Amino acid sequence: MSTSVATAPRDSRRLARAAQIFVALFALLDPLRPTLFTGAEQGERGELYGRYMQVSSTLGLVAIIVFVLWFRRCRHNAELLSPGSFAYSPGWAVGAWFTPILMFWRPRRIALDIHRALTHNSAPDNTVTLINAWWATWIGHTAAALMATSATSTSLPLSITAQALYLIAAVLVIMIIQRFTTAQTPVQAA
Repeated sequence: MSTSVATAPRDSRRLARAAQIFVALFALLDPLRPTLFTGAEQGERGELYGRYMQVSSTLGLVAIIVFVLWFRRCRHNAELLSPGSFAYSPGWAVGAWFTPILMFWRPRRIALDIHRALTHNSAPDNTVTLINAWWATWIGHTAAALMATSATSTSLPLSITAQALYLIAAVLVIMIIQRFTTAQTPVQAA
């Protein structure tokens, strides 16, 4: 038998800021790859490309980890602010991103649930539209990136489309991070 102890929501501002920074840095760095290294020669440019890929991969991994930690914290805090209103546990806020097939819709559903819990269905705003736009661009980016790098072809137009969609998705998710974090941050005394 497990017991749950209600605690105060944990401050997510530091994780939010780190997630925003790493998502932005990766979004700005990753599109440089095709322009800087198209037709990279062996030797010096090859070494530069290798270093670039190490930095880019590390930055992308850190962005994913920090974002998922922030997302889980938001899910946990939302449960404390609106108990019993979630279909999925805080663990799914992490696991949904890495579960095949479910990863295409469950994180969006969890984001919508977090929004609903944080706002208590109060005055309408455009956050649901923002979440849907982010999710559509994220799925579009994923599909375009997979098609651009498929075994049968490498398509520059699809690669450019994937990069553009990623930049748009990054801007939208940075806005969502800000809104969710602001909604769960208690008003500080001046």
